[in-house]
Amino acid sequence: MAFIIGTVIPPPDLPPHVIRQYLGRIAWRRQARLEHRGAFDEKYPEDVRTAFITSGNQYFDRELVMHRMMELSLFKPYKKFERVVMFHPRIPGRRYIIGADIATGRTVSSEETDFCAAVCLDLETGEEMAGYRARVRPEDCAYDLDQLGTYYNTAIISVERTGDGGSTILTLTGECRYNAIFKFKEWMKRKRKVVEVEGFPTTTRTRPVALNFVNRMMIDHPEYIWDYKFLEECLTFVRDEKGKPCGAEGAHDDTVSARWVAHASRMHVLNYWTPYEGPSEGYMAADQMAAA
Repeated sequence: MAFIIGTVIPPPDLPPHVIRQYLGRIAWRRQARLEHRGAFDEKYPEDVRTAFITSGNQYFDRELVMHRMMELSLFKPYKKFERVVMFHPRIPGRRYIIGADIATGRTVSSEETDFCAAVCLDLETGEEMAGYRARVRPEDCAYDLDQLGTYYNTAIISVERTGDGGSTILTLTGECRYNAIFKFKEWMKRKRKVVEVEGFPTTTRTRPVALNFVNRMMIDHPEYIWDYKFLEECLTFVRDEKGKPCGAEGAHDDTVSARWVAHASRMHVLNYWTPYEGPSEGYMAADQMAAA
């Protein structure tokens, strides 16, 4: 099929009545797009996938995501393996950080469960260097992360510690003896001091901020995003009926989760984000002040 300055020319070997129907449908779609600005794809989807991604309140900017997907259509990664895609080779002297979301065995659909996913970022710029996605045990994921981190100049590895993430961290520090594990600074009220705990805690307090870091990168530097699978998940990452951002029913969000861990941990390492600042020296509670 030929395209000339936005005009679609049907194949010349079609019967006249088929050509008339073909051109009539094109004219109708153009008129319908004018009448339903911004809502045409939702009202008249071209296929099942289009219908799926245009329903609901999407978290990421759909037009921005699809534009980046088009840019990556001809992109060839540096190296591609069964579980890992290296978008770019390591650069001597550069520092990198890996964020990992460990599968909990959650059922996504009647036939699928979730994945272990990870992404390697340039610590300074936030550019994606490699992506990881596999259905493996937490311990096996640790060995994969060990190899990936070692290649990228002993990258800092940040694992979401909720669920099975603890098993991955234990394997990394114990059997793998990996010594560049991310530690999150938390205020311990009982000890009244800041302590460092291995792994990233995804909570109702940290998750919204971490997601904002991913969305900010998408808006400010889409040229730093190289993972096509992540962009596909962005199209089905929506706000549910309660307004919580999450994967739509039947859709994966593992690579999105890995990125909020990676970007939030990166900001934490660079001291741009310290969510658990403890009380300063000389702190007095309100009731103490009243009694003083």
